[in-house]
Formats: sequence, structure tokens, C-alpha cells
Amino acid sequence: MPLHRRKPRAPSEGVFFVVRLPDHWQLCTFRFDEFGPAGLPDFWIETLGPFLNLWLHHFEQTAPDTVDARQEEMQRGLGMLVANYDAFPRGIVSKGMRKGHFIVRHGGDISRNMHILHRDVEAAFGITGHTRWVIDEKHTSAPEAAQYLRKYLPIDEEWEKRGD
Repeated sequence: MPLHRRKPRAPSEGVFFVVRLPDHWQLCTFRFDEFGPAGLPDFWIETLGPFLNLWLHHFEQTAPDTVDARQEEMQRGLGMLVANYDAFPRGIVSKGMRKGHFIVRHGGDISRNMHILHRDVEAAFGITGHTRWVIDEKHTSAPEAAQYLRKYLPIDEEWEKRGD
């Protein structure tokens, strides 16, 4: 039986987040050729709804008697959850100076234990082999935003870099 290879995607600029779900880390990508150009805060709003719904589903399975209270608490804190788009690792994919080359600007806080590789991000944006990864501190996860998120979700891991 022949193997069918998936056609490589055309290159695109965009943004991505790496979010912590109840049992794993998830890469969330927004290609500008599909979603149009927008900034990280705009796409965080698109990420946040499904992200919180997956956590609520987890609570329904593991602690059903707490779901209503958790949902109510999250709704009260929703404004700040929306504002804290810098809680998780994230980055921006943009065209490089040379034709067909791309730059991924990120905060440097994607770790091995997340099981999200550079090649996963590159494949999602169709930029494999033509990419330069650059750490940009303005994309580093903010410790205060991550802590705020932990008020609502039982995430013990620390991915955000701590100040000295």
C-alpha cells in the first residue's frame, strides 16, 4: 500500500502560542494567510475560549462538583485572563530579508518537556528549512501573568523565566 504524503503547506507569516492543557502542552497557530494579520493579543482571545473550555471539560471529568464554582470564578476574572496574553510561551513568524526566508521571534521559554519542537512550529507555518529563530524578550512569558492564570487553573509547572 503506498504511503501518501501530505502536501507541504505554503509559507505564511503568523503568530503562535504554546498553552498548558490538563495533560499536555498544545501548539496553537494562527497563519495570516488563513486568519488575516493581527497581533498576539487579538489571537490570544481566539485561543482563550477553547483553552478555558478544555479545562472546564477536565473539571467535569475529574471534579464535577467544582465546575460551576470554577466557571463562575473564571468569568469574574475573564477581563484579566484576556489581558494576560503573555502568560504562555508565544511567538511571531515574519518574513526575513531574503526571499523565502522567515524569522521566528519568541521568548526563549519553550522547553523540552513541552514536547513542542521548532520543527512543529515551522511545519505549521510551512517555513521548514528557511527559518532563523531569534529570542526577543518582549515575547518572554510574564511571571505575574502566569501566576494570575494559576489562580484559576491547577498548573504546577513553571515555564516563565524568573527575574534575578
